[in-house]
Amino acid sequence: MKLRIISGNLKSRRISLPDRQVTLRPTKDRVRQSLAEIVKDLIPGAFAADFCAGSGAFGIELLSRGAAAAHFVERDRLLARSISVCAGSLGIAEKCRVFEQDIRVFIRDCSFSYDIIFYDPPYENEELAALAPEMASLLSKNGILLYEYSAQRKNAFPELDRSIVETRTYGDTAVAIITLKN
Repeated sequence: MKLRIISGNLKSRRISLPDRQVTLRPTKDRVRQSLAEIVKDLIPGAFAADFCAGSGAFGIELLSRGAAAAHFVERDRLLARSISVCAGSLGIAEKCRVFEQDIRVFIRDCSFSYDIIFYDPPYENEELAALAPEMASLLSKNGILLYEYSAQRKNAFPELDRSIVETRTYGDTAVAIITLKN
């Protein structure tokens, strides 16, 4: 499977995924495009994160559009390696850091603050879905968290005391857009 980079200096380049069968549900091009437009003012120079990265397509898209650096967290060894190889072939390896570990461990030990976080856990994993509120604490002062989930889920994101939540729906995909109140 190959995914294309939609815009920026890497526009039309391809992200290749491993040949072996992996359980992967890449974010659709139109959803990535729409989300990148939502955060476009934050992208130049941003420190971004792509959590439960899978293909790493969203983080790579942000780098293509001018983000300064991106962290990718993916527990599947083959997918994590694929992100690293892809970053090298695209000439952006120096802007990327891939963490091959469980997102729960990463969040617990994280000392970074991100301008943009994209979180796309497996739709059916309730335990990982419940981590989304914790991620808001990893945002920089004016940061934004984009949490992708199944549009069929009801009450997918609890209200947070210190944040503003807006939801966008794209067919069977929904995205909660979370920003901290100032």
